[in-house]
Amino acid sequence: MAVAIEDSAKDFYDSLSNKLPQNRIVFEQLAKDEDGHAKRYRQLLASGGDVYSTGEERALADYNIKVMEELGIISNLRMGADRAREISDLRSAIDAAVQLEKDTLLFYHNLAMDLGSDDRQVIYKIIDVEYAHLSKLQHIKP
Repeated sequence: MAVAIEDSAKDFYDSLSNKLPQNRIVFEQLAKDEDGHAKRYRQLLASGGDVYSTGEERALADYNIKVMEELGIISNLRMGADRAREISDLRSAIDAAVQLEKDTLLFYHNLAMDLGSDDRQVIYKIIDVEYAHLSKLQHIKP
């Protein structure tokens, strides 16, 4: 699920970089970061680690992700380029990007609860970058 979300976010930012060339550099960097996150998640999946969080943390994370699915947050995170097609100006692009980043952060904080300590540290590094995305978006907001 995390790989699909990151691939979708990359598509979203790639679309924005083409649609809003005056901010191409920022959107291209965000797309590059999302691509790197997808690669990192693929590595985590391939490593097949067997250390997980406590049963209580895992149950809570699973419940929270189920709620996010029921609210449509997960499906929205997978819409990437489709979301970008609806955007006509920088203000709407920033609003959509900020919402994307917030939803991604919500998802990843819950995902981190589901993992063992080594994998959790990887997720925390990705979360730090997602927060930096919010800051970058704030700086180009009209």
